[in-house]
Amino acid sequence: MQKIKNRTTIDLKRMLNQPTTVFLFIAVFSLTILRLVLSFKAPYFVNMYAGYDDQLFVQYSKSILSGNWLGAYSTRALSKGVSYALFMVWSNKLHFSYGFFLGLFNVLASSVAALALKPLIKNRWILVFIYTFFLFSPVGLTSEYSTRIYRNPLVIPTVFLVIGCLVGLYFRKNARIKIFACWSIGLACSFPFFWYIREDSLWLFPLVFFGLVIIAGSVLFDTIKPFKMKEWQIVFKSLVFTKQKAIKLVLCLLPFILLFTTTKVLQSLNTQHYGVSLVNDRTGGAFKDVSKQLIRMDDGTSLNQTNATIWVSKEALKKAEKVSPTLKSISKNIDWIYNGSPWTGGEEIAGDIIFWALRDAAAQAGYYKNAKQTEAFWQKVNTELSDAYANGKLEKKKEIYLSATGDGKTLKDLPLVGEFMRTGLAYNLLYKDYSQGSDQSLGLKKDITEAEKILGHSFDNNWRDVNEKNKAPIKITLIAKISNIIIRLYQKLLPIWLIINVLGLGIILAGSFFSKSQLITFRGLLLLIVGLMLTYLVFLIGVSWFCSWAPDRKELFMMTYTGAGVPVIQWIEVLTLIGLLQLPIIAKKIKK
Repeated sequence: MQKIKNRTTIDLKRMLNQPTTVFLFIAVFSLTILRLVLSFKAPYFVNMYAGYDDQLFVQYSKSILSGNWLGAYSTRALSKGVSYALFMVWSNKLHFSYGFFLGLFNVLASSVAALALKPLIKNRWILVFIYTFFLFSPVGLTSEYSTRIYRNPLVIPTVFLVIGCLVGLYFRKNARIKIFACWSIGLACSFPFFWYIREDSLWLFPLVFFGLVIIAGSVLFDTIKPFKMKEWQIVFKSLVFTKQKAIKLVLCLLPFILLFTTTKVLQSLNTQHYGVSLVNDRTGGAFKDVSKQLIRMDDGTSLNQTNATIWVSKEALKKAEKVSPTLKSISKNIDWIYNGSPWTGGEEIAGDIIFWALRDAAAQAGYYKNAKQTEAFWQKVNTELSDAYANGKLEKKKEIYLSATGDGKTLKDLPLVGEFMRTGLAYNLLYKDYSQGSDQSLGLKKDITEAEKILGHSFDNNWRDVNEKNKAPIKITLIAKISNIIIRLYQKLLPIWLIINVLGLGIILAGSFFSKSQLITFRGLLLLIVGLMLTYLVFLIGVSWFCSWAPDRKELFMMTYTGAGVPVIQWIEVLTLIGLLQLPIIAKKIKK
């Protein structure tokens, strides 16, 4: 113990004797404190009337804290991922306020992301710049992704963290096992957590999968010189398999092992509490299969050609009832959807809203009280629809589909998807319209109080009683003003930053073909950039494909749903910066 104290004293004296180190420490400390304050004092808001959104996660957290898992079974119980609710629970259990805990998570994610690049960057000030660039990301300060009590604020730091651990692992593929293991464990913990924040997390899977395959290949063939494909037989004969390589290969599998284990644990908990081995009974299980059958059904009308916003029409439901006696048994409740429900005033329902309405209709008929009974009901409907397709009573639409429960598109729909993609790219690349405002918390006083207890945060500044006359206006806070100044700073400096990125990308491309001394570095950077670009493309296509059912809400939807793309773009930008920083290294070697 005395040795540790002496060593700490010596390290502290050494640091104080180096002015640059002191300034560096002060800079990092000040920036970190500022970010924590911005998070801790942020004007958080919650909508306790949003039964499937804000309110749902507050109720999830309340149930978990009371030892009742996700609460009594209903249409909501297994409808969304649990990561965000668990995050709120951890914050509560650790006696941290939600805002401070979210700030700590942002600091952790940005720190890991910056440290991942340490093997390539020797200048500590540049590492601090990268840390700051990630830490104050404009998307992480804008209302939808920072101050709303919903799962989106968790997406941004988690994407930074997952990519950071993967990049860190890639640049340490030849490191000692202890170092390699740290980055592998980081990825193994963050990836399953990310997977269960939202139901559309699949877009990041290819990057993690192929990234780990490449890392595993590098570990396996690290002692072998570059070879041509026709020499593969010779290569395998000269392959040396060591204990260290075996451990690293297992560590490459660890993220998938933990994802599989997490899924099994969630299924086990849901089996224990609800009797069904499902993680999500909306995007999984029999209801997912029924949704797929309905989406693909040709309703025999011209509606699909004239109105692409309708995923499942009234006529499609009528046809489904004709071939499915089980679905026919709740026909009165399905009629209620169009005559008396809050989902529509009688007109066709656009997008995926129909599936939420169908669940409510089934609940009105007596289902969604018992999970086994509900699953059996939808399974029977699915079997009857499948048989109808098989015997020709139902026909499928001729469309292109990207997912099981997503709408299909025809060729004439693709230009609209392209418009959504352009809009999404503008929000992500230019930080378009990002800001932190004076949003109002909505809900009954008792529900707001319940949320306050769980979060350790008061909504007094932005909650108003709807019955109160002459309500005081909600003013924008000082913290929100500071956050907006930071966002505007990013926006103002963006043209210069993009020029740096283009120059850096050009150097990486040239270096990948012509540099000898830095060839491995350049090609490694290029590989990561291409992987991230393809990942972003997959993400943007997926979001645009889904959101294009609402052309009139294009701006709102692409602002709301594309936030996770910003960390991917910022990672690409930082990697191009590193490419630009290779110029002085090359120049020194040329002089020598």
